[in-house]
Amino acid sequence: MKFYELPMGNIENKEIIEKQKIRELVEYERYCTDYGLKEQREKCWFKDGEIFTTWFKGKVTDYFNAKPTKRENKPDEKESHGHKINNTVVWLKDKKAIAEIICTLTFRTCLDGKWVDIQCNSRMHYRVEKRDGVWGIVYMEGIYEKDRMDSVFGDEPFYIKKEQLEKYRSNNFNMAARRDLYEGGLKYSEQWAGKDKPETIKKLYDDSSNWIFN
Repeated sequence: MKFYELPMGNIENKEIIEKQKIRELVEYERYCTDYGLKEQREKCWFKDGEIFTTWFKGKVTDYFNAKPTKRENKPDEKESHGHKINNTVVWLKDKKAIAEIICTLTFRTCLDGKWVDIQCNSRMHYRVEKRDGVWGIVYMEGIYEKDRMDSVFGDEPFYIKKEQLEKYRSNNFNMAARRDLYEGGLKYSEQWAGKDKPETIKKLYDDSSNWIFN
């Protein structure tokens, strides 16, 4: 049985309450990520948790102390990133749960002196567990579906040539190019879960199913 086959909709009120707690937890974790609330974000996680992002794979305690490689002369004060959340789905099994935040990753960044907006349709996939009466995150990984890049100013167009973008996976051409060309290089990109490689999502879902039922 897969986690996404768990009952949805026709559940008891107490389960609805637990799902709401989980939803608030994971959405708040993303909020803290976007707005620099480091201490509050760390409290959302159990210390033995693990995380897989576009630039890091490993223990979440190491992730909190790590910093992505940044290029020189990067105008940090004007750049921004965030998650525009569309919906959150929660599958509950006793004291374990899978949650997926359906969202758009957004980046406003300066590349070669020109400002661009990058957006990537994504799903943030969480494993959440209840210990001593408290829900906490034990795993998070992104699923990347498709992205786009637009110039911020019409009179300052910016683009990366098609043949250069095609070196990257089709689920996030532009986000991968930004990371590779301007942010210190790619890590684990072939392992990223994405719609262009169904086997990557299958592996993630199989692992989460094994976790929630054991």
